[in-house]
Amino acid sequence: MSHQIRNRILLGTIVSLCAVSLTIVSRAEKGLTDPLQTQGGPQSVDQTRKNIQVLKGLPEAQLFPLMNFVAVSLGVKCDFCHVQQGTDPKTGFIKWIWDRDDKPEKQAARRMMKMVLNINASNTTDFRQNSVTCYTCHRGQTTTVGLPSMPLLRSGHETGPNDPVPVATSPVRPSVDQIFAKYLDALGGAKATDTRTLVMKGKREASQDRNFPNEITFAAPDKYLVVVTTPQAVIRQSVSGEQGWALNGTNLRTFTAAEAVDIRRGWEDAFAAVKVKQVAGMNFGGVQKIGDREAFVVAKSSEAKDEFYYFDSASGLLIRKITISHTSVLPIPEQIDFDDYREVDGVKMPFKVRYSGIDTYLSWTRTFTEIKRDVAVDENIFARPAPPK
Repeated sequence: MSHQIRNRILLGTIVSLCAVSLTIVSRAEKGLTDPLQTQGGPQSVDQTRKNIQVLKGLPEAQLFPLMNFVAVSLGVKCDFCHVQQGTDPKTGFIKWIWDRDDKPEKQAARRMMKMVLNINASNTTDFRQNSVTCYTCHRGQTTTVGLPSMPLLRSGHETGPNDPVPVATSPVRPSVDQIFAKYLDALGGAKATDTRTLVMKGKREASQDRNFPNEITFAAPDKYLVVVTTPQAVIRQSVSGEQGWALNGTNLRTFTAAEAVDIRRGWEDAFAAVKVKQVAGMNFGGVQKIGDREAFVVAKSSEAKDEFYYFDSASGLLIRKITISHTSVLPIPEQIDFDDYREVDGVKMPFKVRYSGIDTYLSWTRTFTEIKRDVAVDENIFARPAPPK
């Protein structure tokens, strides 16, 4: 639901440009802190909103990524199903009347959601790995396609002109131990694992010309500071263990412990020298192509999410991570790509990191022009500043 997310994020940028829990997707890089997240724990949408009929029990933080998944799957925007009532003269944002049922498309969406839930619940064996979603049938269209286009390009017994030539798959099946040993060696071995500090400078690029200089500072074991310079203000966000804060101009906000941990994990995934460590439950997930590169896949699954790590079979470096977070209705995918690895003081670091979320507004690319390792860092920069007067 791009309009509403946009409104919330723009407001969040003014407030703190910090992390929203888009589930599991909640990281400072992807939004703002959800004002409905309370000290008592996350609230469900039927607690926070009116006229919820199908999504009862869904955490509020999962609502907007899930709705955007639906919008992307049908190739529509929020107003396809939802009612808008002009523009708020105070904020300039669209006024949405989310609980109204004026449009038949909203009723159809409810029926479709129930159908998806019933299909997945009734066919757990068939759809255990790839659950049915809106995108399964719609593929970016409001109507589904049930028949092949005529004339046929290929059939059951004749190949088509554009059918790919079968390529022999790599006979190599390395163990997870071997993949991680090669990964750590490719990074720089002990130098990578013993990294004490990182200072990374470059540019953060996102849709709608939100292209700003940014600087990321890390101090082992768990301290991060991200500074983004916008035309309006310098925005600072920091986490240290289970503590964190965001300062936008004179507006200071403190993260909850859960927010701080979630934000820190997100930054570790994207910016740490060693972006993934081998843990129990990881399995070899096969061989896949990413562009013209062959990648060994390592998979890890839990009730909350599935994670897939793609290691370049030639270099051993991590080139992609895909996370599929499970909700009660639809899965929410996100992807991080790592490119342009260069050596920094004996450690290979990606100078280009791209995050792709289920909303283009929440996606970004960071290109670094300078990365320094194990330089002196004043740890006072991570301390929570005094409240502005």
